[in-house]
Amino acid sequence: MRIGIRWKLGLFMAGLLVLTVAALSMLVLEGIERKQQRDMEAQLAQRSALAEMRVRQTYVTGERLEPLTFMRRQGASLAAELGQMLGTQIVLYDRNGQVVGNSVPRNSSLPAPDVSDTLAYALDGQTAYEKTGVTVRYFTPLQGPDGRLGIVQVNASIASDRAFLTDIRTLIWRAGGVALLASVLLGLVYFTRFARAIRKLTADADAIRTGRYLAKPTLRRRDEIGSLSDGIYYMSKEIERNFGRQKHFINNISHEFKTPLTSMLAYADLLEMYAEDEAMVRDASSHIRRESERLYSMVEHVLQLSALERYEQWSDSAEPVKLHELLAGRIEQMQALAAKAEVTLNGSSSALQHAVVWAERDSLVHLFTNLIDNAIKYNVLGGKVDISLHIEDRYAAVRIRDTGIGIPEEAREQLFEPFYTVSPDRSRRTGGTGLGLSIVQEIVTRQGGTIDWQANADDANANAGVTFIVKLPLLD
Repeated sequence: MRIGIRWKLGLFMAGLLVLTVAALSMLVLEGIERKQQRDMEAQLAQRSALAEMRVRQTYVTGERLEPLTFMRRQGASLAAELGQMLGTQIVLYDRNGQVVGNSVPRNSSLPAPDVSDTLAYALDGQTAYEKTGVTVRYFTPLQGPDGRLGIVQVNASIASDRAFLTDIRTLIWRAGGVALLASVLLGLVYFTRFARAIRKLTADADAIRTGRYLAKPTLRRRDEIGSLSDGIYYMSKEIERNFGRQKHFINNISHEFKTPLTSMLAYADLLEMYAEDEAMVRDASSHIRRESERLYSMVEHVLQLSALERYEQWSDSAEPVKLHELLAGRIEQMQALAAKAEVTLNGSSSALQHAVVWAERDSLVHLFTNLIDNAIKYNVLGGKVDISLHIEDRYAAVRIRDTGIGIPEEAREQLFEPFYTVSPDRSRRTGGTGLGLSIVQEIVTRQGGTIDWQANADDANANAGVTFIVKLPLLD
């Protein structure tokens, strides 16, 4: 049988309260009992001292007799006198342990209590007492000027103390019972609200699981439940956004993959139809190769982007990288590509300030290769690309400035999204896949840096290309 959380919490609170009341009762009653015992011992010690004083006084001021004879002659009268004076039963013994006086005549029909063990301690010179039922018998040696005279037994009733303890115990448990009932009722009310909140959050989780995303947080509370509700809402929005991105990504990739495949199939049909036309064969072969290379490039980029999104722990292969040397190497390697496109690639040592970052070298190579390649690819004949590196506020700031076709401001929000291209026609002509900048952004983000761009405007040309700015944290 399934037990709801409100009953579990209610039973837990009830059990906790019962344990608390039991522990409190035990501590209070134990404290009271210790206090009663101390008071009883002090009271009996005081009565014993008074009895000893009276017996000694009688022994000293009367006819001087041998202690044993004195106790047997005077024991009965002294016991009666002391019992009346102290308001309790007094029993006197001689030094041999024989009863010589009792302030309360013993009922012969009742058996005499066995006090031999306790009396033996007293005869040995020690103070001792015993409890029988509600009666305490306190034994103390009687000392005289000529040695021990005997033993005095002072009896006291602890019935009132026991009754007081019983009353306190009853009072505590009654108060605990009332508190238990009240706490259970209040706890059930509170835990019912708590369980209702949990059920609402469970319903939210089920809704998200079935694709019904939240428009707002279900609960508005200033506690952990409220924080959990906010967290579920933000999780819902993030899942909705990610699924939307995935659907958009899948739609885009399907479209982008379909385009070169359709072109390749069309040219394959042309090859089959016009196999004897050498010009057609060469043209078709060229187009099939170009579309195949474009498709291959897209697959490579998709795999790389997927790997970047899936593996976040790149720090194991990170190392100190001299960014100025890496950029100088990229510039040298890409001079041939720039010359083929009739673009001047500039990046002198004076423009590259020394900077060291902690990064994965291969990722940085891919990052800057992609950005420089774009700057060359989307440039104009006779254009140029300027690359610089400067340290700005504990960051290495790399600027890649081109004089190309530029990027419209309305593309700012979508520029780094997968498969987005500013000019689809030109991307197809140059073999662009629309994935390069997405990969670049992933690499920069995992490095803990930022990437942005700005249009280059001057008086002679309002659309004079763009500058990409990559900022990476310096190695401390």
